[in-house]
Amino acid sequence: MRQTTVSLVSGRPVQITEPRVTDAEYAQIIDYWTDRISRILPDRPDLVVLPEMFDRPVVSGQPAPGQLPQEAKEEYAHGKGTRIRDALAEIAVEHHTYITYPSYRIADDGTVHNSIEFIGRNGGTAAVYDKIVPTLAETAGMGVQAGDTVLAADLDFGRVSAAICFDLNFEQVRAAVAQVRPQLIVFPSAYHGGLMQNYWALSCRSYFAGCVNPPNRSAIINPTGHEVASTSTYDWLITRTINLDYALVHLDRHREKLLALKGRYGREVLIEDPGLVGMVLVSSFTNEVTADQMLAEFEIQDLDSYFADSTAHLAEHGVKLP
Repeated sequence: MRQTTVSLVSGRPVQITEPRVTDAEYAQIIDYWTDRISRILPDRPDLVVLPEMFDRPVVSGQPAPGQLPQEAKEEYAHGKGTRIRDALAEIAVEHHTYITYPSYRIADDGTVHNSIEFIGRNGGTAAVYDKIVPTLAETAGMGVQAGDTVLAADLDFGRVSAAICFDLNFEQVRAAVAQVRPQLIVFPSAYHGGLMQNYWALSCRSYFAGCVNPPNRSAIINPTGHEVASTSTYDWLITRTINLDYALVHLDRHREKLLALKGRYGREVLIEDPGLVGMVLVSSFTNEVTADQMLAEFEIQDLDSYFADSTAHLAEHGVKLP
């Protein structure tokens, strides 16, 4: 059993009257997001996820607020310093939680990245991911540099990977994330991505925590691609405890063995059938035996082993897949 409590904290960006951010407006940004985060702290989360560029303000206007102009974005990226990050680190230490900081990052060589910093429970940097596929507006517009490394961070609750917004569109990124076998993918974003969120969760065999700018919903999706929690139309906050001690199993050749597994472990194992996809999610709810050990005890193959045997059998009979 590896119970992990994840909070998604989204919200409208702070509005300012002029495109240049003043010290007072930086304080306003910090106060606003500190208040947003405070609302989920009674849940004692292990991880707080914020949306992409959550700290970048918008300029008040009619009929609706507008983004900072390009020059102002560059000024903001270089001018915000560590003040917002430091405020998040204080919360992380006080409440013994990880907090994501998805914003502009200035590297040691002066280049600009669209990044997620995972701030650790001690306030230090636990991991950093740079967006691998920035948009044309980011690269051509303000020189945001592309990342070149998929994240595989072993935090104290499990292995975490990440994608940021536009990354979700690219099969190369998804395949590379799947290769590191994450238990949780963190996705801060300005756009939702629709069914791609569910596909990433299913194909990467991972929980998926997507924290998205309003009015889009933020959601947590399990490794079968099934949404298990989402924000509502009334507020953009959600907390859910997920179990990262899990395995996926195909139903073919395993139905009787799964019945025997349930009979042996009872309430200490949860077998969830999402329907339609021919597989189940097996989660261990005991500290004595992991989900993988349960499968081994009953000679149950995990999903990818079953798929590998299926294609190997075809190869033995001279069948080549396209």
